Amino acid sequence: MTNSLLAVIMELEILLLTVVSLLSHANGAKYELSVADEDIFSSCNSPDPGTLDINGLMDLSELSTSMSAEGVTISGNATLIWDINLEDRVQMNTNLLYFDRGTWTPTAFSMVSKDFCKSMYDKNQYYYKYWTGYITNDIQDKCINVPGTKIIHKTFTLSLTANVMGPLREGTYKAQLMLRAYDATGIERPTRICLEIRGDLFKV
Repeated sequence: MTNSLLAVIMELEILLLTVVSLLSHANGAKYELSVADEDIFSSCNSPDPGTLDINGLMDLSELSTSMSAEGVTISGNATLIWDINLEDRVQMNTNLLYFDRGTWTPTAFSMVSKDFCKSMYDKNQYYYKYWTGYITNDIQDKCINVPGTKIIHKTFTLSLTANVMGPLREGTYKAQLMLRAYDATGIERPTRICLEIRGDLFKV
């Protein structure tokens, strides 16, 4: 399995939280994200010490994916390997940046989930509609906090399109997802997860 296939499940999360969650509730135009790099996933640039990438979060060797005009078809399992504790609170920050004249420029689109584990099965959340709703084994009691936990998916297809509200420039974007874990006293764990996906957004 290639690196690009192993990274698609994280593309799901990032695409969901940026191009859907951040930009929807829309009455605007429909856009499509065309991934620029065939490897799909990249590590964050110049990460702080203790920052891990996809390989520090999940083992995706049992995940099967394929890309087509309809989107990304995903099936199989992922196994968590991030070494944090069950009681930890996981905060998820997502930001969308635009590539403008050689520089990555922050946009107005960002989102913070203070406690991802409490809402991962909330049917009103977009990550339920596009990801956690397709998990066949209930892992909410373990969330993404317990190494060795297996996430089993039923086969589903993710479309890379979304309706977008308000002015949005076509062009090259990257979505950056940061996961941080905090212990019961509010102290951040020594490792965090940072992921990026880059692509071209255009109106369809």
